[in-house]
Amino acid sequence: MQVGVVWYAMRQAFVLRLGSQTDVPRRHFAGCIEEVDTGRELRFKSTDELLEFLGKCFEEALRSGRDPNDRCPGETKKSGD
Repeated sequence: MQVGVVWYAMRQAFVLRLGSQTDVPRRHFAGCIEEVDTGRELRFKSTDELLEFLGKCFEEALRSGRDPNDRCPGETKKSGD
């Protein structure tokens, strides 16, 4: 696999590790998240912190010219896209 293809596939990809404080029925999430292409990380203690991090990453992608609607190689278009 070529390096460029791997980089493209990892754009706006995240690694999410949920911690023991996560309580799914209450919709409370805690753990660690990493944005793969930038290496930016956050240890979050609430769902609000997680969503704030994701929002900031998305906004940064838009500012830097990365199109959040770009599809990964092999991804098919879903109806309504």
